[in-house]
Amino acid sequence: MNSLVKIGPFGSTSEAEGNCDITVAPLRLESITIRHGLIVDALAFTYKDCHGLQHTTGQWGGDGGNSTTITLGPDEFVTGVQGLYGSYSYGGNGVTDLTIVTNLRAYGAFGVRDSIKEA
Repeated sequence: MNSLVKIGPFGSTSEAEGNCDITVAPLRLESITIRHGLIVDALAFTYKDCHGLQHTTGQWGGDGGNSTTITLGPDEFVTGVQGLYGSYSYGGNGVTDLTIVTNLRAYGAFGVRDSIKEA
């Protein structure tokens, strides 16, 4: 049996943006909302806790791009996350080509792989 391990919070080093974290430990991930265009602009999650109560994180990131929500089936769970991080064409750093992999399928890629500048 796998147990949950908390290794966070994570997020921006900017004091204005701050770190992103959850306050109630998740038991089951229900959905992932990804805002994406050339890069992944933001993420949000909905999950259930050990008491069956549903929780939704705020949107972590900006308002750019389009919004896609992945709703996981009752027997579906995330097994991996793949992506690229680097400088993109408009300056700054970001995640592109993000793919969410579950035990049933892969969702994505979100963002545009070619938007990362070669070093």
